[in-house]
Amino acid sequence: MRILLLLPLVLVSGCSLFGVRDRAMDYLQAEEQPATRSVDGMTLATSDRYPIPELAVTPARPDSFSVPTPQPLNVVVQEDTVASLSDYRNEALNPRLEKDGAGTLILRLDGGFAAAWAKVTDAVAASSLKLSDLNRSTGTWYLQMEEAVADEDRGWWSRLWGSNKTATRIYLLKMSRARLGVYLSLQTDADTLASEELTAAVLNEIKAQLDK
Repeated sequence: MRILLLLPLVLVSGCSLFGVRDRAMDYLQAEEQPATRSVDGMTLATSDRYPIPELAVTPARPDSFSVPTPQPLNVVVQEDTVASLSDYRNEALNPRLEKDGAGTLILRLDGGFAAAWAKVTDAVAASSLKLSDLNRSTGTWYLQMEEAVADEDRGWWSRLWGSNKTATRIYLLKMSRARLGVYLSLQTDADTLASEELTAAVLNEIKAQLDK
């Protein structure tokens, strides 16, 4: 049992228990030594990579370690300026129809995403386009449109009674960030572009509202 009690004492006290002096703080009393010389007495070309600056007063060797007190943190409080929706709507967008590098018809807009989103949302609401939903985080407006259905896509009863000649379809009006400003494109789904004829009709209607 005495051996078991002695073991924690050895771990805490370290080697000083066996008469070995703790040299952890000896650097405080270290003195500068002469330059290193070779066996023949030639001084070696050396340089101090990390020189120790001279102190005006040599600090006394502490008897125990004390945790240094950290400097107080100076927090500079700045008032955030929050732009209102009206500020975004007053930003000029300069809408123009263009074709991108892949030949896709787009509506290019100047300004940031927030301003373009606010003004395009107003333009869609003021147009004849029917907005069913929108998602600002993905930059998407969901437009509900009626389109003609080909006879081969209609059922037998529909052809017999002459009904269901049109169907409702949801198109995605997408806003994407560009190097300068943003641009709008029309898609049938996340991976497919709408026809250029329909895209031109939708983008021209939005452009007409933005130009007012």
